[in-house]
Amino acid sequence: MLDNHSGDNDFVTIFTDSRNGFIQFAYSYLGNMEEAEDAVMESYVQYWEMKSRKERTIVNAKAYIFMILRNKCIDMLEAKKQRLQYAEDMYDRLAGEIEMSITSLQCCDPSELFSDDITRILTETLDEMPGRTREIFYERFYEQKSYKSIAESFGISVKGVEFHMTKCMRVLRKRLKDYL
Repeated sequence: MLDNHSGDNDFVTIFTDSRNGFIQFAYSYLGNMEEAEDAVMESYVQYWEMKSRKERTIVNAKAYIFMILRNKCIDMLEAKKQRLQYAEDMYDRLAGEIEMSITSLQCCDPSELFSDDITRILTETLDEMPGRTREIFYERFYEQKSYKSIAESFGISVKGVEFHMTKCMRVLRKRLKDYL
């Protein structure tokens, strides 16, 4: 049974009196206003659902909602941390593939690279690539431009150039596996 007698425990009063403070609290940890507002609203909903189920007596509803909000912020930050770890792992994997591509290219004998079969496979494969990927590959290997220069000319990030190069190199490695 819930104690719902005093003004402090009145849901509307609590909502209007504490919403902005709760949002500022959540924002100070989450760093994103939309996420902070969502966390606060979800905390109010969780409190309201618990209150309607009459699971327990709440003496200080504001403190209880604050505890829910704190836990939501922790959960959201933990999820953000996991996403960042995944992104970092993905970046490391792609950087490893790029490094392997660079090493593979450095070990290639240029005279063998331009044999008729390899040239034909290379041309066919590049013709099948999406336009931007093909253009980035040409600028990198035929015009010898840096990733930064390519990124600037296409108006994309260096990571975007790395993505296109990795995609292209992966396909080329498959198609040229008998020649590498």
